[in-house]
Amino acid sequence: MMRVAIVGGGAAGLLAAVHLRRRQPEAQITLIDASGRPGTGAAYGTDDPTHLLNVPAERMSAWPDDPDHFCRWLDERAVAPVESFAPRLAYGRYLREQLAAADVRIERAEVVGLVPGAPACLTLGDGRSLSADAVVLATGRPAGGMPESLERAFAPVLALNADSATDGKVVVDPWAPGALAALAARRPGSVLVIGSGLTGVDVALHLMARGAAVTLLSRHGTLPRRFRATGAPAELPNVDALADDLSLDALRTALTADFAYARENGWDWRQVIDALRPRTARLWRSMGWEDQRRFLREDLRQWEVLRHRMPPTIADAVYHAINGGQLSIEAGEVADVSLRGDGVELVVTTSWRSMRRRGDAVVVATGAAWDRRSLQRSPLWANLLDTGVASLHPCGVGVRLDTDGYLVDATGGTVPGVVCLGSIRQGEEWETTAIPEIRAQAAAIAELLATDTHERPVRVPRLVPTGPRSTGASAAYAEGMRRLLAVQDGASVAFAEAVADDPHHARAHVALAMIATERPDRAGGPDAVTGHLARARAALARGSDEDRSHVEAIATWCEKGNAAGTDALIDHLERVPDDAVALLVLAPSIAFAGAGDALPDAWQYVERFTGVHGEAPWYLGLRAYGRTEQGLWYDAADLADAALELDPGNGNAAHALSHVHYETDAHGAGLKWLTEWIAGEGRTQRYVPHFQWHAALHELAMGDAAAAARRYAASLAPPHSKDVRCLVDAGSLAWRARLHPDWVTPPDPMAVLAEASSLAYTPQTPFIAFHALLVLAAANDPAAIRAIDVPGATDAQASTLRLIGEGLIALTEGEPRAALDYLIESLPGLPSIGGSRVQQEVILETALAAMLQLGAPGQAARLLSRHRAAPGPPVTRGAVN
Repeated sequence: MMRVAIVGGGAAGLLAAVHLRRRQPEAQITLIDASGRPGTGAAYGTDDPTHLLNVPAERMSAWPDDPDHFCRWLDERAVAPVESFAPRLAYGRYLREQLAAADVRIERAEVVGLVPGAPACLTLGDGRSLSADAVVLATGRPAGGMPESLERAFAPVLALNADSATDGKVVVDPWAPGALAALAARRPGSVLVIGSGLTGVDVALHLMARGAAVTLLSRHGTLPRRFRATGAPAELPNVDALADDLSLDALRTALTADFAYARENGWDWRQVIDALRPRTARLWRSMGWEDQRRFLREDLRQWEVLRHRMPPTIADAVYHAINGGQLSIEAGEVADVSLRGDGVELVVTTSWRSMRRRGDAVVVATGAAWDRRSLQRSPLWANLLDTGVASLHPCGVGVRLDTDGYLVDATGGTVPGVVCLGSIRQGEEWETTAIPEIRAQAAAIAELLATDTHERPVRVPRLVPTGPRSTGASAAYAEGMRRLLAVQDGASVAFAEAVADDPHHARAHVALAMIATERPDRAGGPDAVTGHLARARAALARGSDEDRSHVEAIATWCEKGNAAGTDALIDHLERVPDDAVALLVLAPSIAFAGAGDALPDAWQYVERFTGVHGEAPWYLGLRAYGRTEQGLWYDAADLADAALELDPGNGNAAHALSHVHYETDAHGAGLKWLTEWIAGEGRTQRYVPHFQWHAALHELAMGDAAAAARRYAASLAPPHSKDVRCLVDAGSLAWRARLHPDWVTPPDPMAVLAEASSLAYTPQTPFIAFHALLVLAAANDPAAIRAIDVPGATDAQASTLRLIGEGLIALTEGEPRAALDYLIESLPGLPSIGGSRVQQEVILETALAAMLQLGAPGQAARLLSRHRAAPGPPVTRGAVN
């Protein structure tokens, strides 16, 4: 007898149970639900008869082969739909009756862990365990979530005791049992509802029926459209002609053409949207995940407005309330929430203004996305992600599944016997939250488990602890690699453990040499490079050809510098394209200054390896930083978000997002995100001082020099930063402090020079020389500035450095006109020096300071406008619809 465990007692879980029972009459089916009351979830657990389904009753049958089943059930119980739309509470009762007829065992418990296998083992919250031959995950969305930006805005209020301090004035989950009833019992005169989709509309109608005036707030200030019976779906010739591998732009073009075709043939726009419904999963899967993320950012709200429509009676009630003044709709993003006397005050921002809105209460009706934050609120999903049994979908929504709905683990393999249905499938199929899609999934899963479960080979994902962990040099090296690729501290310690356990570990030795070259303070200094390389080469006697190629490519970079290192690394990657370390060293990112600064198209080269490294978070983070170097801010944000969803501590992704925030002038949001990240997921970062530097730049941009000064003293001044990071981060900020009129006591540059003297006085690259000039200018040492000589610098680089040096000297000697001439002349050559736009911008700031000393603020503004192209709208994470 087959044993099936279904996790989740909402509509998806109930439909899975009844379809499994029909397909396997003898199976032992257990439905596990924490409430013990299946069918009373968020969608159908309401007791308000005015809450209607948003799909006509004739489409809501539990059985695809009996489409009139639900309508007959309504007739038998004398429940009359309102213009074809039945009450939600009636549908909940319908589902519970189907479940009762299926003879399914109900287990009241919360599932907190799952180890797949034959059988799978589920751990329950009370400590018990349950075995099953197959597991169906139908958990629905975790309750009580909200978008990240809203979570930040509500954090101070929610940190208070919810029962006493907020006194019911703040409702973050309107579908929590009794939440709306408790709010209505307070008889609020006015309520602010965040979210203007169908959930927001239901909440508003419930509260207005009890006398409250309601304001619906959302980013776009739009309502769902009205449902209208329009006949058969339209034809979509242009969409149907699209290839299986399509872009979002191609889909938009085809849809535009099909809307025009529909108008020419007398079809309503609703018939076009309805025709898309059975095609949505194919179209979604045909797009790359980067285009999927673009859709979520750029098109989601318009799709939701058109796709999820209000029943006619609901639309009539809404517009009647608007005309009567009881309901208003406003556009804006909630930036702050505070309690004020007997009510709540929101700060709402738009692109052109900030406003305050007060009410007796506030309700969050946005719903939660299936992102990492939402999943981590569920003990089960947190366990599955942490153990690698599940992996996030790279589009940022849901988890990865194979074409049958089986989980895909962190290694990319299918997890046998664990299948999903319902909203968790959004990343793979997008339209998967309505009953027509869910019942089809339930029927397919019932068939699949009846025929397929015992035929699949059982393979436990490698991240599930099923036996002794690997130990010794290999485990230490793997840990070092993990930390190195994520740009986390401790890589050198792990590699040192590897060579201590196995002195002949060639790759660990060359990794230590590589780190010592880039960070002498972390791996024994320059003298260690020669020793580690000698030991690595000696160990190659037992190594493979790939080991030899790897060691020699890295060694060439360590010994001969970037130009020779670039050639060696490229030659090696042609032979061994999956060598992550070689690509990391080649790319000029935060992890390494980058051999690739000798490669003009380094970031285009990095993109060539997408087919090799795919969705590995370290590679996504590296690509994200590359997009910032190319000025592609939205692309960079998408890639960074994807990497941080998979690995919240990923250094290159966080670095890219820091640049995105700065370059798009999102200084407030950027500072808040960065400060929280440094204190949380970023605390193990190898380059924490550099992230503190980014935070200080946000503070300076916002005019808070005092905060930047405090941050410098606490996190950047030596010994907080060392060696090259001290010179580059602390040194450049020490010079910027001298340009800022409100920085009362600029940092002492001599402390920076004492920490990084060899780098400052004898720089080996133009990039290091550039920062040496800034520190020496802060120290007012013109002789040392003029003595800077970079071996191997091109004529263009040497000329640019000379112009910068003379400009800095002129400014420190009180000659702003000469300083301005030198610095303006240096601007075209700045890209040849290396470094990011943010790092190079200090020269622009110095030129602006010279202009202001000359009394030319208008000229300064024009220079700034020309040099910094318009960045476009701010990029924020977790925006609210």
